[in-house]
Amino acid sequence: MVDVVLGSEGQVAQVSLKSSTGYDDLDSTALAAARKVQCTAQGHALAGTHVLLPVTFRLH
Repeated sequence: MVDVVLGSEGQVAQVSLKSSTGYDDLDSTALAAARKVQCTAQGHALAGTHVLLPVTFRLH
């Protein structure tokens, strides 16, 4: 689970790990993916909004 804090334009301002997978490589990958998120909201200010982003890995 990754906590994403949004900036005023919906861009990612900050990411932090809320719960770990137990593997550093997977945690780093989850944080990197979260940094690429872009959000939009019509008529709403997004600055400082926290979004909890669940990340699921399927290993084959």
